Amino acid sequence: MAAPNQTPVGPNSTSLLDNYEVICQLRASGTIPVVKYRSKKTGLHIILARVEGPLVNGYFTLATEAHDDDGLPHTLEHLIFLGSEDYPYKGVLDLLANRCLASGTNAWTDTDHTAYTVQTAGSEGFLNLLPIYLDHLLYPTLTDSGFTTEVYHITGEGEDAGVVYSEMQGRENTDNDRCYRAMLRAMYPEPSGYRSETGGIMKNLRESTSNSKILQYHQEFYRPENLHIIITGQVEAADVFAALEPVEQKILSKGDRGSYTRPWQSQVPPLEASVDELVPYPSDSEDTGMVLAAWRGPSSVTQYNELISMGVLMEYLTHSSVSPLPIVFVEVIDPLASSVHHSCYENSLSACYFEFSGVPRQKVENIKPLLMSTLERIALGVDSIDMQVMKDILTNLVLREESRLETSPHSTIADHIIGDALYGTACEHLEARLNKKAWYEVLLQQSCQYWVDLLCKYVMDAPSVVVRGVPSLAESTRLEEEEKKRVEARKAELGEEGLKMWKEKVEKAKEMNELPPPSDMLESVPVPSVVSINYHPLKAYNNHIEVYPAPSFPSNLAQISQLPFKFQLDDIHSNFVEMIAILDTVYLPTNLRPYLTLLLDLIFESPVVRGDQVIPYEDVVRELAADTLNQDASVGLALNGRRFSCGSYCTNAAVVIKVEMGKYERGIQWLREILFQSQFTAERVQVKAKKLINSIGKSKRSGPKVAELMFHNVAFKNDTNQNQQNILRQEKFLNNLLQRLTSEEGKVLEELEQVRGVIMQKDRITIHMATDYEKLSAQLDPIAPWRDFVTDKDSSRDNVLNIVPDSDLLSQEDLGNTTGFLTGVGSVESAYLLQSTRCVTEHRDWDVPAILTAIQYLTQLEGPMWREIRGQGLAYSYSISLNPTQGLLILKLARASQLTGAYREALNILNSHINGTTAWDDTLLESARSSLIFEIIEREAVIADVVQQSLLSFFRRVPHSYNKDLIERVAKVTLEDVKRVALKYFTPLVEPSSSKTVIVCHPSNVQETVQELEKFGHKLSVIDSLEESRFADQV
Repeated sequence: MAAPNQTPVGPNSTSLLDNYEVICQLRASGTIPVVKYRSKKTGLHIILARVEGPLVNGYFTLATEAHDDDGLPHTLEHLIFLGSEDYPYKGVLDLLANRCLASGTNAWTDTDHTAYTVQTAGSEGFLNLLPIYLDHLLYPTLTDSGFTTEVYHITGEGEDAGVVYSEMQGRENTDNDRCYRAMLRAMYPEPSGYRSETGGIMKNLRESTSNSKILQYHQEFYRPENLHIIITGQVEAADVFAALEPVEQKILSKGDRGSYTRPWQSQVPPLEASVDELVPYPSDSEDTGMVLAAWRGPSSVTQYNELISMGVLMEYLTHSSVSPLPIVFVEVIDPLASSVHHSCYENSLSACYFEFSGVPRQKVENIKPLLMSTLERIALGVDSIDMQVMKDILTNLVLREESRLETSPHSTIADHIIGDALYGTACEHLEARLNKKAWYEVLLQQSCQYWVDLLCKYVMDAPSVVVRGVPSLAESTRLEEEEKKRVEARKAELGEEGLKMWKEKVEKAKEMNELPPPSDMLESVPVPSVVSINYHPLKAYNNHIEVYPAPSFPSNLAQISQLPFKFQLDDIHSNFVEMIAILDTVYLPTNLRPYLTLLLDLIFESPVVRGDQVIPYEDVVRELAADTLNQDASVGLALNGRRFSCGSYCTNAAVVIKVEMGKYERGIQWLREILFQSQFTAERVQVKAKKLINSIGKSKRSGPKVAELMFHNVAFKNDTNQNQQNILRQEKFLNNLLQRLTSEEGKVLEELEQVRGVIMQKDRITIHMATDYEKLSAQLDPIAPWRDFVTDKDSSRDNVLNIVPDSDLLSQEDLGNTTGFLTGVGSVESAYLLQSTRCVTEHRDWDVPAILTAIQYLTQLEGPMWREIRGQGLAYSYSISLNPTQGLLILKLARASQLTGAYREALNILNSHINGTTAWDDTLLESARSSLIFEIIEREAVIADVVQQSLLSFFRRVPHSYNKDLIERVAKVTLEDVKRVALKYFTPLVEPSSSKTVIVCHPSNVQETVQELEKFGHKLSVIDSLEESRFADQV
């Protein structure tokens, strides 16, 4: 079957443009042009935002409303990808997307909408894919066989399965899901759709959800009038309209669609009285819980600006460690929480809430009364609102809006447009969302009374919903026993004959779903050229010796060479300055290495010595918040601020400050002060240590985080940052440190200073700065403020980066008869597996392009592993990854409802391609190359990504053109290349003798998993208690 004819992209006639009316025309934050169109013929909405950069993003959004827990919005989202009228083959959309310089497609289901996404490099592939994607949205096949495999079925062994079921099984009983579900159910009484679990409750998925209901749901909500086609990137309106023409014609050919009612128009029932609810969730330990405190907020339809104001008020209450709530709940000797965050659901009647995380179990009852008394003191004026701090917050929010358009422009703009699509009724509503700056400037003029009135109106004088989430061993046991009884009862009810019928039904459904699309359908969509891709421009300079030296310094940069420390500069198009201090931790003694996480947390929130004065930590925090857009610290170069984990090049720590250009000198001063002049005190150490300890409980309940720490333990040497920062060792270290503070306070503070003394020496610091150098130079001499950055006045400089790739830190440990480790975690209902082997250690290795392509071939959306693992509902996600910095090749299975089945399929696919029993396909290879090229281009999608890649280029010792060079090499990879590298590198990955494996699953599945994995040659060592295992042992 050939693909339907597509309208070619190119010049368009005036009549085509006449089919669309302009609804709105404006600029997001005054910079990015946004135009909203509506089709006069079909009611389709098209919104174009001209975001700069190499990518074009599509967000195809529909308002979706549900009034039960059957999960119809979510199940329909999954079934959309199983074929359409014109393309009636499962996965053909993703295969075609891969050919369009994309990496498949994606989607999400929220309570009030469903959004379908695609990212392409350049516009040509996007425009080719657009009508195909819309055919799937408006005219999907929605077959019973698709429902069976994708949503829910029973296996021949009597277990529950299905992709959606597997996904929700991994979520439903987690702390977050249980608590937030309880909050929304209380906040929105029946019959409000905002109380529904649109993902689907497992019981409903088993007993109530059906394909006939999904078909009816699609007919009601998936209509052109309800579809908003949001496109961000460099694409012309005329070309979009040309691509849409066959879609428009098909819609019209279907005839009358009946009347249309916009979703979310019904009245939301009032919240009559306060609710206080205790919510237990399964856990192996009962240490820390969480508390949610929520209130009804302003309407996002008629009071959007007031909703913004509520967000500002809550930001004031929580934004820093000295804000009114953290200073009472977190920054105290005996903390009641490890953090306090806030947010609002932008529903037609919003819900605004505080989340208290890491609450000691015995203190969950204390949160509500202390919260209300703290807020009451503000409402009564006993603790007045600090209007200077409020002004600083509003000024910062204006800058953050601008910054987001550099760091995440596509999603930022799309989120605002989606809100308007759901609740906006006029052009000014879209304007309000895309230009919050205007309202922030209005708020700068408001008095203290405005904020007090807002607090009283929506919080003090209104009913509340408080959910106290507590970890429970009993709940874990109850769920385990109930699940076991339920499955056994079902097996008995079905009997052998019933189980056989289910097995045959699933096999038949799979056979029907897996019919491959014809080659001519796939090949009808051409692979676009990458020649016209618009990259973000970058010029990189440095003053140290590198394999690939920087370009010659222009005259206004010559002074960089005179700085007494290593300095790197990214000259980019930006309105801000980001400064990154990279600290070499290689020389830290083993006994001091565990201090890193604590030290990086302390430096931003400790007193600072400034001249002959000591600035109290409260003032430091306030001033930092006023002067900077961002301040962060992390171990490794991920620059993501994650605690208890490492980014690439883990022997380094990174401290980041971002400022507007007008505060450039102030930013340098802050970086110098927090690094060299912060003052460690016993009180701040105690507060920070307890805060960190309270945050660990949640991580110990996370399957992915436990699997990651186990993986690092078996992969890397025992004394490395990867292992010394893990949650189990840090919990022991920090508890011990608290005890030591009572008896040897001076020694603890001295050791912290020793850590600083080792990692902050002049020759162990590298500054990486990113800014628009020409803009900055027009204001001042950018180099002059750096001359006094370090206290060591010796003008000599170590000209070589001390680069230690993570591959140098790999463990040489022989596990003996064990091939890996497995542990049970009571809060985890699905399973997680990581299996790794040694691989190439150089990014410039000639085999890297072929290895990446072979991985992409096997793992691409609708590729071999997608079809056999996710397609059968065995695991929600899977991956194979190559990390030359680590020197590892890693197989990962995540949220697996049937781990053994998923693992079996993964090995079968790998082995059959290694030994040639499954042929490598030319068309799939072409899709793999194209989607991999997109993923490489995506590494530099926005300015923040470009800076990250530049930083990594210095440490990888590769030219800054590395990604572009890699694209050229990937384009030349052949079938023979992937066959060769598969044999060479995938073979040791699948062999237990040459790989290491870690698994996290539910305790009830531990023994069965051990026995099943033995069939694959594994001898797994079971860890009964993580806290008493090698993973928690101090060096």
